[in-house]
Amino acid sequence: MDYHQDRFEDASLMVYNDKMLVACIPANRVDNNFYSHQGLTYGGIFLKEMLALKERNEILEKIVCYLQKEYQYIEFRWQPEIYNSYHNEFVNVMESFDFKTVQAFNNLYINLEEEIKLSSKKTVGYRNSKFKEMRVIINNDFKSFWDQILEPQLAARHDAKPVHSLKEIKLLASRFPDNIKQYLVYEHGELLAGITFFIKDTIVKSQYASATTIGMSKNANDFIYVEAINIFKEAGLNSMDCGHVNNPDGTINRGLQRFKEELGAVNQPVYRSQWTKF
Repeated sequence: MDYHQDRFEDASLMVYNDKMLVACIPANRVDNNFYSHQGLTYGGIFLKEMLALKERNEILEKIVCYLQKEYQYIEFRWQPEIYNSYHNEFVNVMESFDFKTVQAFNNLYINLEEEIKLSSKKTVGYRNSKFKEMRVIINNDFKSFWDQILEPQLAARHDAKPVHSLKEIKLLASRFPDNIKQYLVYEHGELLAGITFFIKDTIVKSQYASATTIGMSKNANDFIYVEAINIFKEAGLNSMDCGHVNNPDGTINRGLQRFKEELGAVNQPVYRSQWTKF
């Protein structure tokens, strides 16, 4: 988190049992409001493994009591269950402490341990030779992807910028070379599409995915996703986190949802909980 620490006032917490660290919460504050953490894709409470249910509940109670004394507003955005098996348990416990679930993000993931049910729409390019000359290159050429595809496409289609600047993603990749990988698709030397993947243990997350106008006309994003799924499956990873399909106002982007479902992805909700002092 320290690469963008200047943007946030840190409010992270650590919970100890005697001298043993048993829980932590990456967090920031804005005035008297507590967020877990606005600079991270997912947040919530991270617990030491193998804690009993009674211990987990005691830790949550201590955290909630502390936060409710210190802050006017508290917000958690939890991790999907593929990252944290306590996901639903945490949400239920927080509701018992008068937290409200205010939003459920439709987060989709692919189970790489099962047979993947790809739509024929995603594989037609193999059958009609449209993908014949395409090649996936893994070379962490973030500059080509950012400059030629990601930033121009986000600006043209959404009047937006990627959350990470080119400088930031290169810095992160230099610090975590085994966890951040750039996949690119070329055809006869022409760059058509790319996906930036973040890898955590046996889970891989597609962080950025985009194609040039020509790449979109040739379904290059279908090709790179299918190839990457096969690569990660063969490498022994168990899940691909495809991210959520919600618009900024909370509604569902049906086109994006359909694209991910055709790759074999299924929904695993991510909840946002909040508590306000009246």
